[in-house]
Amino acid sequence: MARTSALLAAALFIAACGGDSNEDSGGVENATTTMASITTTAPTAPTTTTTTTTTVAGPTEPTLTDNSSLSTVGLDTVTFGMTVRAAEAAAGTPLIPEDEVGDCYRVRPEEGPEGVSFLVTDGTIERIDVSAGLVSTRSGFGIGTPARQIIEGFADRINVESSAGGQRLVFTPADEADQAFRVIFDTDGTTVTALRSGRVPMVEWDACP
Repeated sequence: MARTSALLAAALFIAACGGDSNEDSGGVENATTTMASITTTAPTAPTTTTTTTTTVAGPTEPTLTDNSSLSTVGLDTVTFGMTVRAAEAAAGTPLIPEDEVGDCYRVRPEEGPEGVSFLVTDGTIERIDVSAGLVSTRSGFGIGTPARQIIEGFADRINVESSAGGQRLVFTPADEADQAFRVIFDTDGTTVTALRSGRVPMVEWDACP
């Protein structure tokens, strides 16, 4: 009986300590690496706005001086038919209105020789007056020149007319292309007191109509 009990106890012990398990004690985790997508954006260049301004090219210094010459085409670089803006560029100085701006008015250079003014008609320079100062013609005739010297110098190109102050000497150019222009010398009967050049009929006016 005792032997049977011992065998039964041994059998129970063996059953309780039965074979080893084949399962792993822990699972292996598979790591997944995700690559981040990197986007490179080029820097945006700043927007530049370019403004184009049309200007009339011209000298930056005044070009009209006491040595400037009056002729049937104008005064040095300022010629008849120019707009005021073009004449300012050619003269290298602003032209200041002496009268109310309209169809006919006078302007004078802000910087330039004494006594010079320009008559503007319908938007263009058509006459130049010299009422004082040293500006003269290409022949050297100006204020203070004896009237006889001009008459002798231009001979048959000069027409002598009577005027309120004395005599008016009107020079008509020989060139066919210049027939629409005149140079006029106002005198006191003896010497030149003023001179002007311009297109007919503007050069003949005593004032704007």
